[in-house]
Amino acid sequence: MAKWFSGRRSKQQVLGDTNNDHEIDYGELYTAYAKSKQNNMSRQRHQAEKMASQIKKDQQRNS
Repeated sequence: MAKWFSGRRSKQQVLGDTNNDHEIDYGELYTAYAKSKQNNMSRQRHQAEKMASQIKKDQQRNS
């Protein structure tokens, strides 16, 4: 226990060091989220366009 109070303790910074493996890179996390969101929106937009064109074709056939 004497070691805890001695001046020989490591002065290593635990929080705020970008080299630690346990830290989360929020910029990278947000970038990945934004890219996946953009891909999902593009996929949904493409599906909606296909569905709209299919509905138009079906309406033209029935007219």
